[in-house]
Amino acid sequence: MNAALKFRPRDCYNYSQMKKPYRRVFIEITNTCNLACGFCAASSRPKTFMTPEFFESAAAQAGKLASVVFLHLLGEPFMHPRLPEMLGVCSRLGLKVNLVTNGLLLDKFGAGLFNEECLGQVSVSLHALAGLPPAIRDEHLRRITDFSLQKPPGLIASLRLRGNQSDPFIKDTKAFLLGVLARDGAGERVRDGLKLREGVYLNFGSIFDWPGGEGGKEKKGCLGLRHHFGILSDGRVVPCCADFDGALALGNIKKRPLAEILRSPEALALRDSIAGRTPMPPYCASCGFTAPDS
Repeated sequence: MNAALKFRPRDCYNYSQMKKPYRRVFIEITNTCNLACGFCAASSRPKTFMTPEFFESAAAQAGKLASVVFLHLLGEPFMHPRLPEMLGVCSRLGLKVNLVTNGLLLDKFGAGLFNEECLGQVSVSLHALAGLPPAIRDEHLRRITDFSLQKPPGLIASLRLRGNQSDPFIKDTKAFLLGVLARDGAGERVRDGLKLREGVYLNFGSIFDWPGGEGGKEKKGCLGLRHHFGILSDGRVVPCCADFDGALALGNIKKRPLAEILRSPEALALRDSIAGRTPMPPYCASCGFTAPDS
């Protein structure tokens, strides 16, 4: 992060002026990534980039239904050459955005990117660094900590470190972050991790099995289409961020309005099935993600 680029103080915005039926929408602006992590799903889709014009249509429709827009599904959002324009669209629409990234390209567009009014949180998947050569991994980890120290006031940096906590990479990375970012060297315990300093959190968790396979955990239901939904880069609407290839796609916003797709009989039936009110789809039953109770 260029120390010469200064962040401006962030105002406090109220994004919850009206109750919306969904907490989150996941919008995939591209399914292209700069890494090929072993824990990530292998997609069969062609590489696609949303145009800013199409993204504005998707975001405007989704923002009326969901409280927070996550730029996340598959792909790395910083691979999109017009990411700054898209964040500008979200600011103009008055949306709250969580930008999810592997962190390798945080400085691609300059520090000014993080001054966008729409940005509430940047979530960095640190476990994506595990497969890099040690020297390159350490360089990127230092850049991520620089970002965490220099971010605008009010912007949350959520550093995600998923995997076996006894793994040497996990242990070493945790120790490094505590040493650089935690004011007391330990951090304050929060629900699923540690608060390292104001607006900087280290979150833990396991790597889950993707749907459609033989893995997963027995579960009674999930929150897809109740808590959240997703929009793939080609415009298809999916029930959750784990439906990476659109196996349960409900329609395409290029052909039908989003609200119409989500209230269709097919969507309502799938919502009940995912919730466990009717038999769960086999595709979902193999997913290792365990959603919180609602």
